Amino acid sequence: MELTPLDIRNQKFGTKKLGGLDPDEVQIFLNQVAASFEHLLDERADLLRTINNDKKTVEEYHKMEGLLRDAALTMQRALDDTKARADKEAELIIVEAKMRAEKEAETIVNRANDLRSEIDRLRQMRASYFARLRNLMRTQEDLLSNMENEDGV
Repeated sequence: MELTPLDIRNQKFGTKKLGGLDPDEVQIFLNQVAASFEHLLDERADLLRTINNDKKTVEEYHKMEGLLRDAALTMQRALDDTKARADKEAELIIVEAKMRAEKEAETIVNRANDLRSEIDRLRQMRASYFARLRNLMRTQEDLLSNMENEDGV
């Protein structure tokens, strides 16, 4: 069962003979809170793994882009050599190579933009999870403070 901050705030415990809280109910609730924290930590670890995988993918695309640049330069040299022998054939090869390079570059740029968007989305999700976790921790601290205040009365 996933606990929300509202669940924690609204949790009521039965009372014992002298007005104290039922320790069994408190322990059950604490177990639920611990399970929720474990779940959040697992989700956070999954997100971190996803971010790391995405970073590796972006690095691979950067490497591929460099390889494509190197390949384009090599192709250009070959085209220059061919041009000396047959200008007409070389011009056709250049036109085809440029079209392919533009399509591949466009594909790479689009994928890189998609990955950047995904990374931004994951960062936003991460920030949201941290905010929720902080809120949960504050709520727990408030609950503990209230419980301490009740004990002191």
